[in-house]
Amino acid sequence: MKKILISLSIIGAVAAIVIGATTAFFSDIETSSGNTFTAGVVDIVVDDQNPWDEHSEPFVLDDIKPSQTRYIEFTIRNLVESNPADVWKHINVTSQVDGVITEPECTEGGGTWIWEPVTQTGTCEGDYEERNNLAAYIIYDLYVCEDPATDKCLTDGDSKPTDIGDWIPIITEEQYVRLDNVSSAWIKLGQLNSAKELKVVQSYHLRSWPDAPEEEVGNWAQGDILTFDIEIYAEQLGGYGPKGEQAMLTLDNKDENWDPVSDDISATLTYKTSGEEFDYSLTGTVQNTDTNYCLIYYADPYPGNGPGGTGGALIGSELSDGAGNITMSGTPDLGMDLPSADDDNYPAGAKIWLVPCGEYDQAGNMLTAWNPAEYLFEMQFITYDDTGI
Repeated sequence: MKKILISLSIIGAVAAIVIGATTAFFSDIETSSGNTFTAGVVDIVVDDQNPWDEHSEPFVLDDIKPSQTRYIEFTIRNLVESNPADVWKHINVTSQVDGVITEPECTEGGGTWIWEPVTQTGTCEGDYEERNNLAAYIIYDLYVCEDPATDKCLTDGDSKPTDIGDWIPIITEEQYVRLDNVSSAWIKLGQLNSAKELKVVQSYHLRSWPDAPEEEVGNWAQGDILTFDIEIYAEQLGGYGPKGEQAMLTLDNKDENWDPVSDDISATLTYKTSGEEFDYSLTGTVQNTDTNYCLIYYADPYPGNGPGGTGGALIGSELSDGAGNITMSGTPDLGMDLPSADDDNYPAGAKIWLVPCGEYDQAGNMLTAWNPAEYLFEMQFITYDDTGI
């Protein structure tokens, strides 16, 4: 028996040697040497200046009076070596001040005008109240023209387009979009391919607007100065855009002149700029305590569901506490971009309001009353890309 086991062990060892020999394979190695990885570039030039702010003079729109219009134009060029890019623009209002105070402005502001005959100068004294909100009474237009040439995308000496048929309207005067609406709101101009140009014209109309607190711009605006920056942003195709994946919006209460009220009543909305669902959170303080508030997308015109009745949306609702504090969050499927096509502000941006739910028809997505002293309004438009539609 012992001999048989030894024999089997030898056979097993031999078998193992045979199997080991059969695991060798034929092979060949080929090598590609010196490979490189080079990142692409996105680089734009504005009015043949790069960077724009270091090599150009500020635009000065002076001596503008009610019902008059001033224009700003510039050309964006994508470099030959640059990748195709989506291009956005935004305006940031940096200051609004009185400037020169005249006798009519002083009087309208409740002050007393003191005239000095010897020096031929006057001063405003007494109970004069400054009112510096030109941005709320400047109606803003925006047009672009692709591939400008000697016979295309032409403007006159005031930078006004001579043939509007060449231009693509992004915001028109008929939409009554105010400068305070678009301040700090990124507006997409379009796609710019390599070595291509895009001419941009913006117009600024000093005037009132439908349903404004006053029918015309009065003497309060005399001599006032508004300062603003213009910023252009280009990003490779498929990116999130200038706000990135997440953005923030301030909601505030406003007075009868549409100025933000300086108090503790406000809210902050944080949201994702794209997605199959509108992912948001909000925290703030509202006017009414122990009241159910609705966060809504308000599509102009009144009552907020767009000219065709299909715009507007309820985003969420929550009860304020005994001190007026409110917090809400959610991921609703809006089923639309913001703004939707059924919105007088399309494609500039969307208005987001916080209103008492008792004054909002959730089925029709529209207001049923108008009590603005109880509402919080957006400080600028927002945009949202619903990737699920």
